[in-house]
Amino acid sequence: MRTIYENYRGFKVFQNEKSYQASNSEIHFSHQKLSEVLNTIDKYVEQKAE
Repeated sequence: MRTIYENYRGFKVFQNEKSYQASNSEIHFSHQKLSEVLNTIDKYVEQKAE
């Protein structure tokens, strides 16, 4: 497992063998592409801010 971002909008983003994953104390996301994980984080953070 390789860390991509230590703190991307409050999430730790890392690469597993076949996917990218992000997690914080509340939720965990997993996608095959890094861009999908980052977009999901952005949407999640924006929705929580509303």
